[in-house]
Amino acid sequence: MSIFQIIATLFALFMLYVTRAHTLKQRFSTTETLFWYSLWSIFIFTALFPDALKGLTDLLHFSRVFDLLLVGALMILTVIVVMNYFQQRENARKWEEFIRQRAIDRIRKK
Repeated sequence: MSIFQIIATLFALFMLYVTRAHTLKQRFSTTETLFWYSLWSIFIFTALFPDALKGLTDLLHFSRVFDLLLVGALMILTVIVVMNYFQQRENARKWEEFIRQRAIDRIRKK
């Protein structure tokens, strides 16, 4: 077992603990909890048994499992950044509308 596998497994176990803590504080729904538990369990499995992805790596014509994981991670990060940007723009629009309406209401009261 390599040092990377040990660090990745410890990280995933810590994230399972964080997920459990948020679940106990009722910050996650059941669906979200299952999603995070599944994600970190798959992360642990992939860290401990990277050769399990060798067939998928060959099918998609990647030279190494690491290359496949890196491309997948970059794709997921790109989607997260874009979704976060859209959500931020929507929130900014809602705040602007709320502040505008509040200012109009204050003017009307005077």
